[in-house]
Amino acid sequence: MDSLCQAFCIWSGLPRGTSDDIAIAVVEAATNAAVHGNQCDRAKKVRMVFKKFPGEIVIEVADQGAGFNPAAVANPVEAANLLKECGRGIYIMKQIMDKVEFDFPPGGGTRVKMSKCVGCEKGRILCVDYGERRLGLALSDELRTIAQPHSMIDRAKTEDAVGAICAMVVPNQIGQIVVGMPFNLKGESTRSASVVAAFARDLNLRSGLPVVTWDERLSTKQSERALIEAGMTRQKRKTKVDAVAAALVLQSYLDAQKEP
Repeated sequence: MDSLCQAFCIWSGLPRGTSDDIAIAVVEAATNAAVHGNQCDRAKKVRMVFKKFPGEIVIEVADQGAGFNPAAVANPVEAANLLKECGRGIYIMKQIMDKVEFDFPPGGGTRVKMSKCVGCEKGRILCVDYGERRLGLALSDELRTIAQPHSMIDRAKTEDAVGAICAMVVPNQIGQIVVGMPFNLKGESTRSASVVAAFARDLNLRSGLPVVTWDERLSTKQSERALIEAGMTRQKRKTKVDAVAAALVLQSYLDAQKEP
């Protein structure tokens, strides 16, 4: 269940520290459901549901036990309860998550619903247009409204491309990273999608920032066309096209965040 939660958190673009915290809360909830709810009865199941909403994630854990009264659970940090083993799981969940609620479905059992605000509202957004030879980079403004081409990383001349990106975080006040994900014209993943996904995971782990993927279809062709229309020579286009492609991907992402 820990690996499942971690995968969900990475898919949601959460930083490593937040993902680890949420995984602890989920493990506590699942343990309570299996041990206290189902009384370790292997015939009874524990059901987990993960949901992602704009600015919030919601996780539900339900058992098939007899149910209980959450208000009757002793506070484990009170002096009289410090040596007791019960009640710690609920306390930990409430400390980690922003909201923890219990209800009792008609079919029986107990369901805990945990939610956490995960809005990334601080700092600029950096976009990486991934390529085997070059990485195009673009940055948003402080208000996360407009994307601007930034630079290009030549992978043949850079031993640690991820490290070079991580070095940009503090001086550029970056709070989130977007990585262009390659899809075909039908919106299906390409062969290189798994490579880009691994790159995004590595970037997430090493930078400690939320990293999300975004559709990059046609961004390179659009940037090439824009530079040609601007009258730029072929030689200059080679140094600019990747950053412009990253800016197009980033602008698409920024615009989508404003849609109702």
